[in-house]
Amino acid sequence: MATYNFSDLLQIVADTVPDRTALVHGAVELTYRELSQFADRIARVLVAKGVEANDNVGLQLTNSPEYLAAFFGACRIGAVPFNVNYRYSSAELSYLYEDSQVKALLFDSEFSDDVKAACKQGSTPEVLLEVGGARLGENLTEILESVLPDIDAVRHDNDQIIIYTGGTTGYPKGVIWPHKHLFFSALGGGGFFHADGAVTDPEELVGRVNDGMALTTMPLAPLMHGAALWTSLIALFAGHKVILSNRTNFDANHAWQLIRDHQVSIVSIVGDAMALPLIETLEQNRSKPVADNWALDHLFSIGSGGAVFSETLQQRFTALLPNLFVMSSLGATETGTVGASDVPTDEGIMRYAPRDDLAVIVDGRRLAERGEEGVLARSGMLPVGYFGDEKKTRESFLTIDGVQYALGGDAARLEEDSSITVLGRGSMCINSGGEKIFPEEVESTLKGYDAVDDVLVVGIPHKKWGQQVVAVYCANTDEVSEDDLRNFCRASLAGYKVPKLFIRVEKVQRNVVGKPDYKWAKSVAEQLQ
Repeated sequence: MATYNFSDLLQIVADTVPDRTALVHGAVELTYRELSQFADRIARVLVAKGVEANDNVGLQLTNSPEYLAAFFGACRIGAVPFNVNYRYSSAELSYLYEDSQVKALLFDSEFSDDVKAACKQGSTPEVLLEVGGARLGENLTEILESVLPDIDAVRHDNDQIIIYTGGTTGYPKGVIWPHKHLFFSALGGGGFFHADGAVTDPEELVGRVNDGMALTTMPLAPLMHGAALWTSLIALFAGHKVILSNRTNFDANHAWQLIRDHQVSIVSIVGDAMALPLIETLEQNRSKPVADNWALDHLFSIGSGGAVFSETLQQRFTALLPNLFVMSSLGATETGTVGASDVPTDEGIMRYAPRDDLAVIVDGRRLAERGEEGVLARSGMLPVGYFGDEKKTRESFLTIDGVQYALGGDAARLEEDSSITVLGRGSMCINSGGEKIFPEEVESTLKGYDAVDDVLVVGIPHKKWGQQVVAVYCANTDEVSEDDLRNFCRASLAGYKVPKLFIRVEKVQRNVVGKPDYKWAKSVAEQLQ
């Protein structure tokens, strides 16, 4: 009997449409049968190396068939796969290896030196499996070709994965998700592409896969990012084709070429840092003669999660592709996918109509009264908590009046009509003269100014006001002044929210998946104030 173990769900799809293409990465194409068999072989490798149920398996891999096969292979034996950010320094990697209690680490050969340096600073994973070489660990390909033991998979509804999130500050934290809970809270429960909504039994995926359209999905972020993994799992459990870029760094021109060549239907991005170069590249191409234009009639959806996707850029997308459905969805590693804003708002970044699974919690102790601000929280199928950190688990996963809630980190206000306005990341809130300013709201406003390509807003110390608001921005023209930007902000923001200083830089610094580097922006602001 199938369970909600992700390996079981993949097997259901593989049994239903074995010869349908599941994955394309460069010149490599795998059918669902081949992807499932690949996962089975990696599961056997893990067993042969002594990995057991509940052991943690790290994936320090770029986008590749090996990433997904290892993910499902670990799930198949009841082990716990988790993402490793291959951009981390050796010190950060060393911390992560220690914090995760990693039993087996799969890593690309190009990261061998990083892994070696990290191991010298702390604990060494018991099993090192190298993809593409054997400089440090055993070569995965060679082991796959050997005789491997049978596996006795441990499958039950409480199977788990860990998603490490770095956020914008501090060391990464591992969020423990039961497969079933993540399936329903972040992956739509198999219901994103079906009128009947989420399934009530794993076997219902058979009908969904048979009845649904054979769409093609492409996540543009690396699989080590939770949003990209979630997008890929949603597509695979629907029987869609997943296209993965075979380039480590994001390249907008290459992305559009893949979207065109593979007739991609659905694209997922992470906020404005990906949206802007995609738009600019498309605009440049559309200015060429008709014979050179990309045919993109097959593309019907671009969705963003994990970072702010400003309204201005959404409008530029639809101006270029009028039939495109553009969506910005709020979510967090701790809460899953909350969804798109469904109520218009002039304040904050999103607003939600009253929902049973959403609440605002004040001071980590009680539900908000109408008109009060607190932190957005979600109930329902939730993570277990943070791996190895009971203190942070108690702070972020609460039980109030017998209901369990997960805090996502976004400040929010419960409105008089019980709708909820999301104001922005509470950890980055600026306090100026007793007034609260949420950077994301100011950033979204400034991105509406044509000359501004990207911007981060921070607070720096001020003798009178405690903090003052500073915008660190980059522009696409020299014909922009502080007064222009200030007046533009005043047209739609309260006076206390308007930046007092505007600092222009060549490029706004963000991480590999587009999340803001507020620490960098604050350093720039403090140096140049």
